[in-house]
Amino acid sequence: MNLAEIREAMFAQADWSPDQSPEATKRVTGFINRAYNQIVREAPYLFFEDTLRATTEPDVASVSDLDVITPLTGNALTPSEKDPWTFVTAYTKTTATGDAKARYTTTWKTDRSWDGRTIEIETDTHKVRNQIRTIWYDSSDDKYKMTLVHPFDIETHGTATSFKWRIYTEDYALPDDVITMRSMRLFNNTQQYPLEVMGQDEAEGRMLVGPRGQVASGIPRVAFRREHFQLEGPGRAPHVVANSSTTWNGPETPGEFEYIVTYTWGKRDADFRLPGLAKWDSYAKNWFNTGQTISSTVNNEVANNRLREPRYESAPSPVSAKVAVGPIDLNTAVARYTGITLTVPNIEYVLGFETRLTTTAATSYGASGVRVSEHQSGVHVRIYRRRVRDIELDPALPYSTLRRGAETLEGGSAFVDNKEKFYLLAEMRVDHVNKGVFTDDGQYIPDRSRPLRDTHGYQQYAVYPRPDQRYEMDIRCVRRPQKLEDERDVPRLHAESVGTLVDRAMAYLYESMGNFGAAETMMKRYESALALLNKRYGDLRPAAVPVLRRMVRARYSYRSRDSYRKWYKTSN
Repeated sequence: MNLAEIREAMFAQADWSPDQSPEATKRVTGFINRAYNQIVREAPYLFFEDTLRATTEPDVASVSDLDVITPLTGNALTPSEKDPWTFVTAYTKTTATGDAKARYTTTWKTDRSWDGRTIEIETDTHKVRNQIRTIWYDSSDDKYKMTLVHPFDIETHGTATSFKWRIYTEDYALPDDVITMRSMRLFNNTQQYPLEVMGQDEAEGRMLVGPRGQVASGIPRVAFRREHFQLEGPGRAPHVVANSSTTWNGPETPGEFEYIVTYTWGKRDADFRLPGLAKWDSYAKNWFNTGQTISSTVNNEVANNRLREPRYESAPSPVSAKVAVGPIDLNTAVARYTGITLTVPNIEYVLGFETRLTTTAATSYGASGVRVSEHQSGVHVRIYRRRVRDIELDPALPYSTLRRGAETLEGGSAFVDNKEKFYLLAEMRVDHVNKGVFTDDGQYIPDRSRPLRDTHGYQQYAVYPRPDQRYEMDIRCVRRPQKLEDERDVPRLHAESVGTLVDRAMAYLYESMGNFGAAETMMKRYESALALLNKRYGDLRPAAVPVLRRMVRARYSYRSRDSYRKWYKTSN
């Protein structure tokens, strides 16, 4: 049963007229989605499991006393002061690449995969932990630069001219929609085994977390829960307008659209890219941060930047106003419809990384009056789009999902098969060049494999020993189901259990009507159905196969014969 059929069954149960008002349809759909999310918590065995892939990130540290970083000095806005948010390598990329003795790090990641990781800065007295906003390569002086989340204490530690460092991942984030993790298994060429899950209190008691240099390094064998992380989302909807100065180029057909944006920070492993092709004339290339602007009209950068899942993504913004492409000239063969320009919130300015003086004021500060770290907050903006309706086209028009320009394919025009959902369209960063403006002209392909998700943050976990290299892990889990929005959406439930969704939603409906007796009756039917379905789907083994159920006894150690030696160090 799809959403429309479930709603029809509820109207029939309530003995309502089949011709319902839009408000009634909206409310009943809301009850269905409330019941849908309630069932996944009460009976996750009714939902299909997923297997997700994750990777570990090995530590990277200074390889010699020359491999150091230093606070940036000589910023255009403050030429005589050190920038406590920005560090720069004490050597150039050319020096590191040409050094035969390998005394410098040459693997600084500018593809956003190090954004959000922890950096440990070694001072004269102790090691200072911070978090990386972003890393970029500056071709003007041939050096790598990074911005930090928290300002470095220049007054206390600024007397040193340079610092050794270590970059590592303290906590890994599960996907934002994981509800129940069933197993976590190491997938390696030489070893494959399940990781033991330990309580975080016991992990801390056994000293499995601590100063990075004092935690054993090797192949992970244990996983344990860490803190929750949530990236704050936008509070305003993007501004959209049909712009007559741009044209709808296609090949996608024009239409009426709505937009939503989210904030993102960092990127996950480069091997796990989204399957959807982002642009009709591009490939799945990595995006690298070299200080350039991200434009929706140059080098497919907004397409390349979207192809990898972010390390963290915020909750969505409010929905934009509806905007339809407008006709320019229906009597010519080209440029018949306008494009759409979308202006996103200026998160760079809010975070303090979009500060630029006027020409007059900049004279006293130097030639540019611009921070070196301008637009390097590490936070980018994802754009999601929903097609509300298609624009009726004359068959002779050059726009079609099967036609471009004057070239046509036999069989005539085609239509876009998109459900009324928000799908990922592009990912950009606000800077002084693009001014936060994205141009939608029909060339970017919405990724049907990546609809918008209602993100409430990320449950993080850690592994022990700390990984000495990149390892893949398979995570078998139950994920939060996507909201049922389109009339043809089908719940991710076994077909025989859809009736329980109707019963649970009917309980909500009767409660809203004040008919508590009927609501209680529906709840009893729902609970009775769950008990029956538990026998069918609670275990894949046949009912005739005996299952041993052991007595439960509480103990401190989950496996007393395991020994985690607290005194192990990397040097051992």
